This record gives sequence, structure tokens and C-alpha cells, in this order.
Amino acid sequence: MSAITTTLLTFLQLNDKIVFTGKGYRNIRSFCFDILKKHGVCVVTLPLLNNTCIYDIIADECAKNLKVVFIESPSNPHLFLVEIKRIRDIVGASCIIIVDSTFSTSVNFQPVKFGADLVIHSCGKYIGGHADIMAGSVAGRSFLIEQIRKTRNILGSIVDPNTAFLLNRSLSTLRMRIEHLNSSGQKLAEYLSSNKHIGRVFYTGLTQHPQYSLGERYLSGHGGVVTFEILNESSKISNIIDKVEIPYMGTNFGSSHSMIEQLSIFTYYNQTEKERDDLGITDNLIRYSIGFEDNIDDIIYDLEIAIEDSFK
Repeated sequence: MSAITTTLLTFLQLNDKIVFTGKGYRNIRSFCFDILKKHGVCVVTLPLLNNTCIYDIIADECAKNLKVVFIESPSNPHLFLVEIKRIRDIVGASCIIIVDSTFSTSVNFQPVKFGADLVIHSCGKYIGGHADIMAGSVAGRSFLIEQIRKTRNILGSIVDPNTAFLLNRSLSTLRMRIEHLNSSGQKLAEYLSSNKHIGRVFYTGLTQHPQYSLGERYLSGHGGVVTFEILNESSKISNIIDKVEIPYMGTNFGSSHSMIEQLSIFTYYNQTEKERDDLGITDNLIRYSIGFEDNIDDIIYDLEIAIEDSFK
């Protein structure tokens, strides 16, 4: 969040406008509405990311003092994608395009190649990879980074030396870890899409994902997070999560161990039902973050047993 807030505070001032993807990390939404808006920044959210009207909204706002477009792609938790090159063509060179690409890391996605100015990562996820640090990063055009650096020095959001050491250590295994997760994530998503108790599966490596074709162009891999819905039986979810033995219950992802959560009560418990509906967070939605377990077949078997037992 410090990487995000420091970056946005660097480039936004009174009467500027930011357009951002509303279906993403909830604290970004809170910062835009609770902090930026209070300081005179106009805030506009983009609706469902599989709806092409978002590009019409950006085009419309572009003529109204639009300063920043903030995109989370792939988004949390549905892994929706946005066509960044199309946005660049719409807004031209004067608008700053920022992409939070935490779900993909630079191994699977390089937004700058498609027109982004800045790329943000939550480094406590896949880049750190071991759930033992808290850090964020922003990378991109050097003249923008220098401006962010000045704001960061004022606000003081600088990691300690040990965290920097741990991040540097983890970078040496990042590609190997992501390639493992790409393979495991695809297998888990394919299994879930074939299970009779599962409804929608959100994974960009599946042809039924709304932005599958965009993922084929933008992504070199699809990662280790799979989000899915239990079909018509939200009452069964707690049973399933209680019965699985491999994953930890938790709201994090990108760790060395698998994690599972029922999103409506783990992460979005303080949102109203309408707010959850607006974000696409149904009561039967589960997010599974794969870890570095030796065999994806063990994860699939563990989940299959939990699902089948819950429906007996």
C-alpha cells in the first residue's frame, strides 16, 4: 500500500482525476474514496473488467482532466485483465498508466511493453515468496521514478536492510517458483472446471475465462491463484475449507505454502451485501493460492475429498 499511496500522492493534486479498476484490492478502493477524494481528487471507478464499456469510460474521462489510470491486472480475486495497449492509444502520452501486476510478477507479465508507465508489486507475495516480509515496489520510467523517490523520502516508506536482503535472495529463485506455479495452477484450474460441484472457475489459462484471448497475448503464464465458485451450495463452503488438510486458511497469497479462503467472510467481512455484490464477491466464492508442495496431484486429491465429503 505504501508503494501505491506514495505513487498516487506524487502525481495527483486538487482537481486532477484518477480512473481505476473497482474490482481489485479493497484498500486501493478505500484510499481513492476515503483519502484522495477528500483532498479534491476526482475518483472514477471502472465496472466489470470483462465489459468493453470501460474503454468508453476512459475515453470520456480523458477530456476531463484525467491524470492517472490505475489498473490491477490480473485483478484480485477474479483475475480479470485489461487491454493496456488500447488504453494507451486512448489516453495518449500525457496520462500516467499505472499497473499493479502482483498476481503475475514480471516473469509472467511486463506491462511496460504494452504501454504502461509504472508497474507496482506487493513484494510480500510472489517476489518474496515465503510470507516473511512486508514490502512493495514501483518500477518504470526513470523520470517518474525520481519524482516518486522524492515523495517516498518525505513520507518515509523505506524497507529495512534485512527485508531488502530477503527480497534480493528471493529474486534468484523467482522464475523457477513461478514456472512451477504456472504448471500447478493450470492443472488445478482444469480439475475444478471438470468438477460437477463447481460453477465458474476464474483462471486466465482456461478458455472460458472472459479474457482468455487477451491472456494469450499478454501473459507468458497464468500463475498459482485459482478462484472458483461452489455450485448453488454456499452452505457447503465452510465444510470444504474445514476439511482440506494441505492449505492454510488465510487471506494471503504467493507464499511457500498453499492458502485457501472463503472471500466473503475472510477478506470482505466488513463490506455490506450490496458492496460485495458490486465487487462480484459471492458467498460461494473461494480463492486457492498454490504453494510449493511437491505434487499438484496431492492438492487436487485433498480438495476433491473435501468437496465430495461436504456433498454427501
